[in-house]
Amino acid sequence: MRIFNTSKERGSTLIEAIVAIFILSIGIIPSLSMILYANSFTASLRNNLVAANLVQEGVEVVRALRDSNWFNGRAFDSGLADGTYRLESNSTSLILVGSNPPLKIDSNGLYNYTNGTDTAFQRRIFIVKDSTAPGCNCELRVVSEVSWVERKSSRTITIESHLFDWN
Repeated sequence: MRIFNTSKERGSTLIEAIVAIFILSIGIIPSLSMILYANSFTASLRNNLVAANLVQEGVEVVRALRDSNWFNGRAFDSGLADGTYRLESNSTSLILVGSNPPLKIDSNGLYNYTNGTDTAFQRRIFIVKDSTAPGCNCELRVVSEVSWVERKSSRTITIESHLFDWN
């Protein structure tokens, strides 16, 4: 029986361990990089989705206010004067923008201005009466805009809708 215990053989296991660690690190670093990139990309997609829904909600709330005017026998644009506004999803009126605070998210996951935790999102609604047709004051141009800061750059999503008085 021969026991290999020379100094030359003891050093080779250390070199093998260093080479193995080097090869593993070459394989792990790109994997970690891809995981970090995917995580960042997912957060960006989430913000885009939330902003798209908030911007759509802005137009839908103004449309609901217009419809409520019709159902209650008021002029279609009652309470919808030219201006810049902010609004709550369950509101029955618009709030003139003096300042544009960030939206908050409450414990139910609903966005509002009154309670909850501040988010990165701000929303403004622009209403302009379009009276290009002679003798007709029958169109509202509604622009909903949501902006937020993501990775030190400002992002904005805007949607425009035209609401008409069909009466």
